[in-house]
Amino acid sequence: MADWEAVGLSAVDARVYQQLLRDPGVPVGQHSEVLEISVAAVQAAVGRLVAAGLVRGGSEAAPAPVDPRSGLGMLVRERRAALDGVAAMTDQLAREFSAGQLQAEPSRLIEIAVGRDAIEARIDDMLRGATEQAVGTDTPPYVADGSHQVSSAELALLDRGVRFRAIYAAEVLDHPGWVDRLRSMAERGEQARVLPQVPVKLLIVDGRTAILPLAGDAPSTPGQARAVVVTDSALTSALQVLFDQLWGQASPLRLTASAATDPVTTLINLLASGMKDEAIARQLGVSSRTLRRRIAEVQDQLGATSRFQAGLQAGRRGWR
Repeated sequence: MADWEAVGLSAVDARVYQQLLRDPGVPVGQHSEVLEISVAAVQAAVGRLVAAGLVRGGSEAAPAPVDPRSGLGMLVRERRAALDGVAAMTDQLAREFSAGQLQAEPSRLIEIAVGRDAIEARIDDMLRGATEQAVGTDTPPYVADGSHQVSSAELALLDRGVRFRAIYAAEVLDHPGWVDRLRSMAERGEQARVLPQVPVKLLIVDGRTAILPLAGDAPSTPGQARAVVVTDSALTSALQVLFDQLWGQASPLRLTASAATDPVTTLINLLASGMKDEAIARQLGVSSRTLRRRIAEVQDQLGATSRFQAGLQAGRRGWR
C-alpha cells in the first residue's frame, strides 16, 4: 500500500479514491456498503478528494474520479515543489541555528580535532557535507606518506558537481605522487593554482566551516597533530577573504595535457607551476641536461632571458 500521507491523504481517503476508480458513477451509499464505512465518512472523504483535485466536483450522489496519471501526478508535483521550498530554507535556518547557538554558548565557535585520524575524519565530514563549494590551500610538511592520495570524499564532492578550488605551494609538486594526484583532480574538475609559498593549510566548505592546523607549519607526529575547526562566524568570513586574496595572486596550475598539446606548451606549463628541474625532468622523461637545453631553446624562441620572462611572453602569445 502506498504511503498516501505523503500527498496529504488519509487511509480512508485512499480507500474511497480506489473504490471510485474501480466503480465510477456509483452512488455514495453503495460505496459506503462496499467499504463498510458510514455514508458521512465517504462523503467527507469525497470532499477532501475534490479539494485535492482527484475527484471532479459534480454530482455528490455519484462522484467521478480524475485519471490518477493527471490528478495524482499534479498532487505529487505540488508536494515536491513545497518540499523543495522547505529544503531551500535549510541553509538559512542552519545559519540562524548556528548564530543562536554561538550567542548562547560562544565556545561552540571552535572545535579541536586531535590526531591525524580525527583530523582526516573531520575533513571528510566537511567535504561530504559541501553543497556549494570547497576551497583550500595546501603546503608541506605532511605527517603521512599517503597524504598525496585522493580521498573518497574529495572524489565524491567533484562527482556531485560541487566547485573545488585549491591553491598549492610550489614545493608540493616536488613530493612523490603529488603531480599524479593533482592531474587526477584536475581531470575531475578541480581548479588549481600555485604560489611560491602558501602561509597555511586551510579548508573552507560553503564559506561557513573552516579547518586549519594549530601548529602552523611546524612538523608533528600523527598523534600530536592538532587542528581547529571554526564554524560560521566573522572568523570564517575572514579566512574566506584570505583565500580569495591568495587565489588572485596565484598562477593557474596546468598539469593535464591533450594529444594536441605541443611539447613547448607542456614545458611552459610545468615551468610556470614552479616545479623544480628534477621534477620536470621526471615528468617529461628526459635527463637534466636535455631539460636545460630545452629550457634554453624556449627562452631563445621567446626572446626571454629568464624563466619569469619566458612565462610572461608565453602568456602574451597565448601559449598557456
